[in-house]
Amino acid sequence: MATDYRHEQKYLVTDAQLTLLRARLLPLMRRDAHQTAPDGYRVRSVYFDDLDNRFLRANFEGLDDRVKFRLRAYDLSDDRILLETKYKHGGLSKKEQCAVSRAVCDALLSGHAPAPNRSQPPPLRRFCLAAATSTLRPVVVVEYLREAFACPAGNVRVTFDRNIASSPHIGRLFDPACPMTPLLPPHAHILEVKYDEFIPDYLVQTMDLGDLMQAPFSKYVYSRLPL
Repeated sequence: MATDYRHEQKYLVTDAQLTLLRARLLPLMRRDAHQTAPDGYRVRSVYFDDLDNRFLRANFEGLDDRVKFRLRAYDLSDDRILLETKYKHGGLSKKEQCAVSRAVCDALLSGHAPAPNRSQPPPLRRFCLAAATSTLRPVVVVEYLREAFACPAGNVRVTFDRNIASSPHIGRLFDPACPMTPLLPPHAHILEVKYDEFIPDYLVQTMDLGDLMQAPFSKYVYSRLPL
C-alpha cells in the first residue's frame, strides 16, 4: 500500500508524440508487470461522490487537500478489483488501495457498503465510514487503455492513457458492450509522469520533445461535465 506523497505531472499528447516517446522509453524503462499485451491493458474505474458533489466541487474550487474514492478493475475481469482512495495535497498525490471481492464490489456499486469494522483493510474501512456518514454513491464509470513504464531510480512511472471515455451505466462495470462517450477529441491522449523526489536526467532528456505542455487534467472531472 502506498503511503508517501508523489509528484504527478500530466500532459495532453497526440498519437505521433506517444509513438515517439514509446520508441525512446522502451530501451530505458521496463514495462509494467501487469501489461501482457503490447498495446496496453484496459482500466475501468467507478468514481464515488455524495449528493452535493463534494469531491467534484473540491476540484473546481482548487482546494489544496482533496480526496477521491474509486473502484478499479482491469481488462473487464473481476479477478483483481481494487478499492482506492486518492489524496491530493500541495500539488502532490498519494494512493492507498486494497483488493476487494466481487461480492463487496457489487455491494459498493449498489450503494450498500458494509458496516465499518476493524477487521476490514484500512481503505475499505475508511470508505465504509464515509458511506455511513454521508450520501456517498457511485456516479460514473471511466475507461481507458493504459501503457505503463517504470524505472527504479526515483521510482518513476510513465503511463500513456489512450481512448479515455466515460459512462453513466454503473452496473455495467465488467460489460464489454457498455456504451462509452469519449472525453477527449480523436487522437488526443494523456501522458502521466509520477515520481518520488526526482527524475533521472537521462529520462528528462529522453522525454523532452520540445513542445510538451502540462495540462491539469482530471479524468473524474471531465467525466462529470456537463453536470
